[in-house]
Amino acid sequence: MIQYLIRTLIDSTGHPFTHVTQARENETFTVVDAESKEEAEKIIKSKEELELRMVTRWDTDSMHI
Repeated sequence: MIQYLIRTLIDSTGHPFTHVTQARENETFTVVDAESKEEAEKIIKSKEELELRMVTRWDTDSMHI
């Protein structure tokens, strides 16, 4: 399934603008709540490390019969 990022902003006159961006084949969109860009990057890095550990553990566990 294709992912789309839908962004809506309201200008100074109160008029809403919506922009739709389609993710490329090798791209995904992730939204995180953070106080800064640096905090958002830390959150994503932690999430990616956790997912990698889970996949690695799953691969290792599946090798045991």
